[in-house]
Amino acid sequence: MILFYIDESGTGLRDTRSPYFVLSATGIPAQEWKTVDSQVVSLKRRLVSWAKPEDFEIKGRDLRRGEKFFKSMNWAERVKAIHDIADVIAALPCSIFAVQVDKRELPDYVASDDMLYRLSLSRLLDEIENELDHIDQPGMLMLDMRSDLHSSVQDRRAIDAYRDWMASRMGQTHLTELPWFGFSAFYSGLQIADFSAYLIDFVSNEGTAGRGSLELQEAFDKFRHQVKLVHIP
Repeated sequence: MILFYIDESGTGLRDTRSPYFVLSATGIPAQEWKTVDSQVVSLKRRLVSWAKPEDFEIKGRDLRRGEKFFKSMNWAERVKAIHDIADVIAALPCSIFAVQVDKRELPDYVASDDMLYRLSLSRLLDEIENELDHIDQPGMLMLDMRSDLHSSVQDRRAIDAYRDWMASRMGQTHLTELPWFGFSAFYSGLQIADFSAYLIDFVSNEGTAGRGSLELQEAFDKFRHQVKLVHIP
């Protein structure tokens, strides 16, 4: 069985600060889960030695901006951390599938964030299904949890999109069960998905010349060989 952990990067449909929306999935063979988890937990202990690994998440945006648990690090320390993460990912037995949507090129009928997400997830699920069919393995999905005590709208959006995709395939898929949801800080696969999605989004933005552009490009290049990136349109 292959475990797929899904997270996103970028902004909503009407936000023009970034032209892209990225949805990324980390694929980890179930028998390799302990190896991946132990490596990521060890990495987190090295990055922030004074906190427990479950207290924070490896998040590309926070590292680049020096926010939250990385606030006390200077830029040189954060660049080293970004490259350390990239090195670990490059050595892990995992694969990364990503869908990058150019929001500027979408047809008018894609008119809401829900439709943008549905389009992205459907395309990503197609890639995951193709991989599972190729290797003849079942798979399970875990998504970054967005629900809180007061609302489950974001997670319901994902379930609706998944069911629509299933219906389009008449239920024929190697995936088992509905997607599960978890907090990113607890799951190594979700943190890899977030980190890879952020780097894909950051290095793809046209005219990126701000702080970190070269350093993040070099970090992404370290595990680029593990990434299958598809574009919409």
